[in-house]
Order: sequence, then C-alpha cells, then structure tokens
Amino acid sequence: MITSENFYHDNPDLRFVMEQMIDWQTLFSLRGDVGRPDSPFDSVDEAKEANLDMLADPIGAISAQRIAPRAEEVDHLGCRLENGAVRFPDALQRNLDDLRDAQLTGLTVDPAYGGIGFTKTFYSAATELVSRADASLMNFFGLQGIADTLQMFASEEIKAEMLPPMASGELSGAMVLTEADAGSDLGSVRTRSTLEAEQDPEGAWTISGAKRFITNGCGDVLLVLARSEDPAKYGGGRGLSFFLVTKSERVQVRRIEEKLGIHGSPTCELYFDKAPARLIGRRGHGLTRYTAWLMAAARLGVAGQSVGISEAALREAEAYADEREQFGKPIRSMPAVASMLAEMRVATEASRALLYATSAYVDLQEAAEKFGMKEEEKRFARGADLLTPLVKYYTSEVCNRVASDAIQVHGGNGFMKDYPVERLFRDARITTIYEGTSQIQIDWAVIRLVRGDMAAILTPFGELDWAALGLAEEAAALSATRALLDEATAFVKEKGAQYRDLMARRLVDLALDHYLGWLLLHQASKWDYKRKVAARFMADALPRMRMLHEVVMSGRALELEQLDPKA
Repeated sequence: MITSENFYHDNPDLRFVMEQMIDWQTLFSLRGDVGRPDSPFDSVDEAKEANLDMLADPIGAISAQRIAPRAEEVDHLGCRLENGAVRFPDALQRNLDDLRDAQLTGLTVDPAYGGIGFTKTFYSAATELVSRADASLMNFFGLQGIADTLQMFASEEIKAEMLPPMASGELSGAMVLTEADAGSDLGSVRTRSTLEAEQDPEGAWTISGAKRFITNGCGDVLLVLARSEDPAKYGGGRGLSFFLVTKSERVQVRRIEEKLGIHGSPTCELYFDKAPARLIGRRGHGLTRYTAWLMAAARLGVAGQSVGISEAALREAEAYADEREQFGKPIRSMPAVASMLAEMRVATEASRALLYATSAYVDLQEAAEKFGMKEEEKRFARGADLLTPLVKYYTSEVCNRVASDAIQVHGGNGFMKDYPVERLFRDARITTIYEGTSQIQIDWAVIRLVRGDMAAILTPFGELDWAALGLAEEAAALSATRALLDEATAFVKEKGAQYRDLMARRLVDLALDHYLGWLLLHQASKWDYKRKVAARFMADALPRMRMLHEVVMSGRALELEQLDPKA
C-alpha cells in the first residue's frame, strides 16, 4: 500500500481545483460567510484559508496517517451482529474516535447548533480524502447529511435537541428508506406509520414494519420514510411522510448483510415494532420534498466517495507500473500500459472537475434559498438538479472502470488480497448501485436535458476569450459539438418518452463529454499541465460525441425487440 503523510498536500490536482478553480468570492459572499454584520470571516481570503487549512490538517493528515493504514484490518474483520447489537472492529472504532476528536462530525451543521458551517464544496473535498483512505468509512462520515436534513426541515425543538449531539459525534444517523420490494421505486414503500390519536390527545406517531439495506442501521437517529396515509386514497409517493425515530428497544437490527465490499460499513435489516416517531415537515410530502433533498445530498456524497476510490486505485496502479519490470523494463514504459494509465488519470481528473462544479452549484442554490433570492435560487437549482444525477452517474462509473483497470495493471497480483486494488475494486462496485443506480441517475438527468437545463450551465464558457487564453483552436472544436448535442436533444424530445428513455444513456454521455470538455479547457487556461489533460480527453471525446449523435439520430428501436434465440 502506498504511504503518505497528507492526502491533501500530496494531491496537486485536488489542491489546484480547491485553490484556483472554485469561485470562493461568489460562494462566500452569497452564503453570508463574508460581507454581512454577522459573518464569521472578515474577508474571502480568510474564509478560503480556513477551509483549505482544515482540508490539509486535520482531514488530509488523519486520512493518510491513521485511516488508510487501518483500512485492510477494517475490511478483513468487518462488522458483526451479537445479541441484536452491531459490533465494530477496533480499527473502525478508532477511526470514528479520531473523526470525533478532530471535530469533523459536524462540518456543515450551523455553528448555532455546535457545527462548523462549512460549504458543501469543502465537504465534498473532505469526503474525497476520507474515501481515498477507506471507502467504507465514508458511509459514516457522509451521513452528516442526516443532520443537514434535520437542520433544513425539522422543528426548532427537534433541531435544538438533536443537532448538537450529532455535530459533536455523540449521536450517529441513518437514512431509512429502502424496503425489500421497494428499492429505487420508493413510491412502493409500505412500512406503516399509524396515528394513535385515540390513545394520545396530542397525536403521537408510531412506526411499524421492516426496512432493508440500511447503511449504519444501528445509528442513533433514524430518518424513516413511511406510509402515513390510506393507500386507497393516496397511492404511491403521495401517501408517504418523513419521520424521526431514535434508537430504542422498539427498533431491532435483524441482521447485517454479507457484502462484496465496504465491509467497514454495517448494512442492516431493521424491524420497527410500534417505534415512537416524530413527523418531519408536512404529512404526505415525505418522498417528494424531504427524501428527494436527502437523496440529492447522498448522491453528491457518493460522487465524492467515487473520486476518492478512483484516486486511490490510480495511485496504486501508477506505483506498481513504475516498480514492476517485465522484459527488462518497467511496465509503465509499455505503450499499452502507459495508455491505460493515462486514461485512468484523465477520467479521474474529469470526475474531480465535475464533482466540484456540482458542489458549487449546490452551495449557491442553498445560499440563495436561505436569503430569499428567488431568481438566483431558481437558476442555481436548475443547475444543481441536472448536475447532481450526472455527477453521481459519471464518477461512480469511472470509479468502477479505474478500479478494474488498476487490477489489470497489477496482472495476477491484482487478483490477490496481498494488494489493496482487490479491496478497492470490491468497494467501488456499490457506487453505481446505492443512492440510486446509474440507470436511475440517467433517467433523472435526461428529463432535465430535454427540457433545456444544460444551456445555462454552458453559457459562462461561451463568454470567455479563448483566443486570449491560447485555446482558440480547442474551444472552436468543442463549440462545434454543441450543435450535435442540441440536435440530438431536440430529436429525442420530438420522438417522445419511450425513445427518450431508450436513448437516455447515449444522450447523457454526449452531454457529459461536451460539458467535461469545457471544464477541462477552463482548467487548462489556468495550468499548463491541464492542456495535456484536456487534449487527451478531447482526442477521445470528440469522435465519441459524433458517434453518440449518430446513434441517437438513427431513430432505431432495435433494443426494444426481444432478443430470444429460441423465439
């Protein structure tokens, strides 16, 4: 395993993105971190320095020096269920203690409730660093979104009670959504909540039923999606509400799933036996408002996790290729291996660019909503709503590809448990599945593409003077593909919903290639090294975009026919 003193300091691409590509001026000003009487910082430079210093130490240092060396032990021992209680391996408990002691369990919680109140952009970077060290630990670290959800939607009474101990790490959380027959189709949730108004004049709620595949289901604070209304009157998502349930004897962990990867994260089956519950927000809005918000935050977290895994796998592959000799020379000098490593690096850096572009949109949307800036909120929301499924889809698919290629670079050794790439490959596999499969992300994104939400996201790139930046030729080549994207989008829209769904992945991939090209070109305007990255990306992306356009425009529907050799 590669060792390092600091996962932030040793990553020039992450430092470049955080230090030069984020528009901290706009972000901090809109959030109120600077420029208001009650702002916590006196200047943008001060706020930026506070964010970046914390990424380096404690987060980058703890990730490299403590969490990463324990990852193999955590994976090997895993979590276990003893007498109804979930037991963590000692190494995992030390990781959790380290995060708590470093005050890293309330990063985005408002300081009024004991948190730090940093940006989602910062949180994405912290998630990437922790995930590079141990992807399974992110499934604890990333659950800070539970506290964010309570902060956003719960009553003042609940926030005052729950947020301080969650911010301090005293209480952990879990999002309790999935059921055996309701995976991605959350509208089919059947877990029943009953209003016992006859017994309690104030109308106390209880939850009954079972939930499956619950990450950290042994947590103290559970956000539960349950059916509160008569399904005969309010079917599907309309009858679902959002509840807070705290750990008690009325909530039983029935089992811990035996999983392919992320062994340090207990995935539980839960049973609720009239567990006391408190309603969050309005009845009947559990899926459409609160779960949707929580899932969007979780998807951004998985994107950070995916980039962290990609970075870890890439580094292991590069180090092995430098050391491993065949035919009298390091295998990295062989064109086939060199090309594979270059593709892995470009894909990882493209993933990172997309992660932080998306995180910034989410931050800007939340800031505009907080301060009642209706027009800005609407504009940033459209960007965040499109980019969130795109970033979850793209980064997780890249993560799986990079982890797989890392094993290939290692050859037979990569298939053995002696090398960490085997663990990284197993951990990577879940990222395209949980918090909404890649197919679900594509379905979400293509609807927003067809309604035209990509246009506003692309506008800023058209306003740059690419000639003055020395990138006129590259920008012209990429600009020419805009017509391909627009024509394919219009054609899909005209052909109707069934054809849209059939061609969704191709249209989404076309849009991603176009947008990522602009992100990397923008980076190239600030760092000469990135000119090589952008050139390599576009060498593959430009012909791929033409191919994707041709397939979308074909109008074919062969995939809808049954391919049955016995027919």
